[in-house]
Amino acid sequence: MRKSMKKILMMPALAIFLLTAGCGSGDSGLSGNTPGTTAVTINFGNTDAAANAGAVSATSTIPSAVVSIRITVSADDMVTVEEVVPVAGESSVSVTLDILNGPDRHIVLEAMTSSGVVLYRGETWLDLNGKSLTITIDLAATSSCRLYVDVNAGADDSDCSNPDTPCKTITYALTQTDGNEEICIDAGTYDSAAGETFPIALKQGASLNCRGDNHTTIITNSSTTDTIVGAPSASVEGCKISVTNVVSAIDDNGAVITVNDCFIDGGSDINGIYLSAGSTVSNSTITKFKVGEVGGTGIIVSSGSPSITGNTITGNSYGISILSGGTPTINNNVLSCNTIVDLLNNTTGSTINARSNRWDNSTPSEVSGTCNLGEDICNSNFGSVDYTGSTQAASPCP
Repeated sequence: MRKSMKKILMMPALAIFLLTAGCGSGDSGLSGNTPGTTAVTINFGNTDAAANAGAVSATSTIPSAVVSIRITVSADDMVTVEEVVPVAGESSVSVTLDILNGPDRHIVLEAMTSSGVVLYRGETWLDLNGKSLTITIDLAATSSCRLYVDVNAGADDSDCSNPDTPCKTITYALTQTDGNEEICIDAGTYDSAAGETFPIALKQGASLNCRGDNHTTIITNSSTTDTIVGAPSASVEGCKISVTNVVSAIDDNGAVITVNDCFIDGGSDINGIYLSAGSTVSNSTITKFKVGEVGGTGIIVSSGSPSITGNTITGNSYGISILSGGTPTINNNVLSCNTIVDLLNNTTGSTINARSNRWDNSTPSEVSGTCNLGEDICNSNFGSVDYTGSTQAASPCP
């Protein structure tokens, strides 16, 4: 069931317990190889056998996405031994291997899906000489992904935890998590025609990781709602968000979120990103939020102290608009070719930190009061902007 699966997948490591039963005899230390082998019993999951034998009993059941365990034993003085153990549908499995005695026996355990994707991996080294040993191997997740989405190959009929059987929509995947999990989204177009419902409401700590190369995971929305709505500690990374006629592409919803490495473009829209908390927007492109010469804004800061760093904000009507309650930090961005003004400062008596940005002019043009078309900076309520370290953009607009 999904509830029990969540407990497994959110653990930092999946415990696998090994019980070694001695064959032959020997001292506690190695003084050359002891002839013969040692029987190594590996118990997966919650097994009474391990508890009855005096070993520590494993309390983790085998995740449903894991259908086999590959065990590899190697050393310089022995032939590598590999065994694949089927575990599909089992809550616990016990396997015994006879391993040649000697030093530095390298044991690797890999928990795999039906297509051979390794979800968990762990390893240890043993010195075997016939002396009984009890050890524990922790299998750590090989990926931070906990839910998988693929619009081209998925179906919304599972818990999304198996990369071999991904879900189809981001909307559905979010119903399969209580938050604090990473949702990995493959390349493709995610829109209402594909089954998405907007706004896509993130959950606390949830991370949307768009894995298509060069922003080929595309979230498209043409409804009159927000596209993505934030939640505390949530994040959006690597996505292309292409919108028309929406309220905003991303609204942090008053929660601290992270937006990184996204490409966000608009049509006849109001906002690219709407910020009202201490969120972070970094390494992203925000463009085409405009209607003729008026209208859209790349980023609106209504309140809070967000960090806006390393972005390219160009081709909008307004690049960044700071409302009276906002105190953002705006550093190392390209703020250029926004048709009305690159940075509109509506604060009163505040000095905005906008250092080390690239503008249309190496020394930004700045006016107070009435904004002129094409200015770099406009302080409409007679606040001020610290643009120390400013340089000219590579392709400035006149």
